[in-house]
Amino acid sequence: MLFDKSLTLDTITAAAPGARPREKYVVVGRFTPNGHGPPPARELAARLSKSGNIVVTVANAPSPALVPLRFRSRRLWGETTAAIDQLTKTPFTAVMYPAGLGFDAIDKPRWQNRKMEQWRRIKLAAIIANRAKKCVFLPDVTSRQTPLWASLLLVAVIRILARNNSRIYWGSRTSKHLVARLTVKRSLSPPARENIVEIRGITDDQSGLARNALMSAEAFALAGIPTSMSDRLATRHLKRPLTLHHVNADQIPHQMPKADSSLHIGFLLWELEVLPRSHLQAGKLMNEVWVPSRYVQKVYEKVYECPVVNVGKGFALPDLPASNMAEYGINASHHVILMCFDAHSSVERKNPLAAVRAFLAAFPNAPNVRLIIKTTPVDPSHWGDPNGQMHQIRTMGLRDPRVIVDERMLPFNDLLALIKRADCVVSPHRAEGFGYIPAYAMWYGRPVIVTDYSGTREICDANTAYPVPYKLVNARVGETITPLRNAQWAEIGVEALANAMCEVRSAGEPVSGPNQSALRSKIAPYQIHPADAGKTIPRQAYCLGRVGGLIIYL
Repeated sequence: MLFDKSLTLDTITAAAPGARPREKYVVVGRFTPNGHGPPPARELAARLSKSGNIVVTVANAPSPALVPLRFRSRRLWGETTAAIDQLTKTPFTAVMYPAGLGFDAIDKPRWQNRKMEQWRRIKLAAIIANRAKKCVFLPDVTSRQTPLWASLLLVAVIRILARNNSRIYWGSRTSKHLVARLTVKRSLSPPARENIVEIRGITDDQSGLARNALMSAEAFALAGIPTSMSDRLATRHLKRPLTLHHVNADQIPHQMPKADSSLHIGFLLWELEVLPRSHLQAGKLMNEVWVPSRYVQKVYEKVYECPVVNVGKGFALPDLPASNMAEYGINASHHVILMCFDAHSSVERKNPLAAVRAFLAAFPNAPNVRLIIKTTPVDPSHWGDPNGQMHQIRTMGLRDPRVIVDERMLPFNDLLALIKRADCVVSPHRAEGFGYIPAYAMWYGRPVIVTDYSGTREICDANTAYPVPYKLVNARVGETITPLRNAQWAEIGVEALANAMCEVRSAGEPVSGPNQSALRSKIAPYQIHPADAGKTIPRQAYCLGRVGGLIIYL
């Protein structure tokens, strides 16, 4: 059996310079952020799409998958094979990570049922590999998601059934090299790459970490500073290379295996006022730390000896039509209160149950009022919902149809369209590092009701939002992502939250009290320098010049 150990990928990627023609990729892989092993397939899919390719992703839900893999019953398996038949009608290149086939998710106790699911996963991989015009298979024997026997069997099956069109690459280094080759944008005049900003971390999902990474890349590009995430020609130069880490602090030691000449800066987020022990080592490794709010700045300044700088936020959202919400049975006469959150960021911290209780208290009999709890799919055993808030909310929704729970994965623009249509956006969080959803709502001039605590205070005050009082309570064991001693967070006043909902509804205006110009003044782009009059760029780029004066020639 022949295994390719070198990356001679001319048969996989276009070798000629210039713009690459659009190509269809089917990516099967691991879709959750992972700091070890091969790059997550979700990141690969995002980078391919950004390069102008047509990408169809296949993965275990929850994911951005257009074809979710479902194996548990004959009916679900039939739905999956029908979807695969549809997507393989046109020529495509397949890139497969065995971890994306979800062997670790098989929990059937009976031996026969478990083997049937395993066989279906192997069969699916063989179907995709056999139908692809080119197939790249990336087994990683160090992965815990896929048993070694399954990886070896998949390799054998693919080499037998798709020998002429398949390539097999082992190990994380070759996998990362492959991702770079597949997603690189070739240009006739490539920018100089010495002393660039290397952006490391999560860059491809909807989390706050990924949003920060993309904002940083855009800010550097607009400031004319070369980065690993942009191929724009740079107009400014670094005195030394810079590595910007967009991960949680506990992952930074894994991203710095050895010393180098780069200046290391961590863009960090944290929600509680107490840091876990796993975050402490990063403070000794970083030359500097950037944070998005004064609240997070104070958290890290208490512990870290390196400079901790609040670079704030700067972003611009697209001008898109508001959702008509017809799929929810909502029309123009309904007053809509919306709460959005990612369940994987901790249901307990986002605290949606407080929003439901306040809604029912504020509008016990109002027929034209609706509350939408927009979240993401979450397993009942997920660590972030130890007190079963989502189960209680679903039960309340069954009793009162005015409470609508939506747990689908939505494209980002569809989420923004929901926010733009809402008459009010509520965030009863216990703690936030910054608060993207309130910021998005403020951008579109929506009234925002928010817990008057933590990072949201950076943009939400009595002039721009409806801050609701709270009391600090102890976070109990199991409620936080990392066990912490003496950690406290906010418990919003449900009665005060209900009163704020009534106040917004009685006002009857898209923006009441707070006005839209005041809202946008908190988050709109800033000027970088008087000499650059007329050039507006995000605030992060402005701060780069102010903060990084020792690094960057301005």
